[in-house]
Amino acid sequence: MKPVTNQDSSAQALDPLERYVPLLFKIAVYVLLTLVFYQAETTFIQYHPGQYWPGFLAVLRSLIFLPLHEGGHFLFMFFGRTLYILGGSFWQIMFPFLWFLIALRQRSEVAPFALFWMGENMMDVSLYIRDAAYRALPLLGGDSSGHDWFNLLSSWHAVPMADDIADIVYYLGFIISAGSIVAGFLLAFIRFFKSASKVPVVVPSGSVSREKLELEEKLNEALRTKKEEGNVANKQGL
Repeated sequence: MKPVTNQDSSAQALDPLERYVPLLFKIAVYVLLTLVFYQAETTFIQYHPGQYWPGFLAVLRSLIFLPLHEGGHFLFMFFGRTLYILGGSFWQIMFPFLWFLIALRQRSEVAPFALFWMGENMMDVSLYIRDAAYRALPLLGGDSSGHDWFNLLSSWHAVPMADDIADIVYYLGFIISAGSIVAGFLLAFIRFFKSASKVPVVVPSGSVSREKLELEEKLNEALRTKKEEGNVANKQGL
């Protein structure tokens, strides 16, 4: 007889389309992140007036990094001048970090992706810190007096330390971004090979029929026994 395969999740996991499409999608995502990382690691190390910003990185900074930065100023505007100034850079880093923690808690494959953006924002913030002594970066509104890190480090008398602080933030971000890309690739392949190890449960149709027959036979035997006991009880009563 033709074996009957249970249509459960393990059987579905062996479908080639369902296995390879997610893997290829994840590879494409992390290849794209590798390109972003390559652009960022050279662009965020030092700013030069008139510097060319790679197109994709410029879009990310304008549509993601900058709104996060300004949102941080808004969130911390009621907590004093220092937190208001620091809030923009802090929220740039903290938002993707919170995303990473939530994904990690849920054991989601998104965790390396979220961690990558934390590292990228750290590298972006390091460029802002390094610029404190020069104030050459174009700022929103165009007023260099609103330079967060110049104002912050000036109040701490630490402007000469800007390069050292920027180096620490930059290389931490570099390591986090690079590590998250490696982790993303590894996790994608680990999930892919784990799905291949799941074997569908195959149950011969004949064995199902035998089990059904055995169960019916037991029920019939029980009914016969009950009937015989009833007959004996009636005879004794007579």
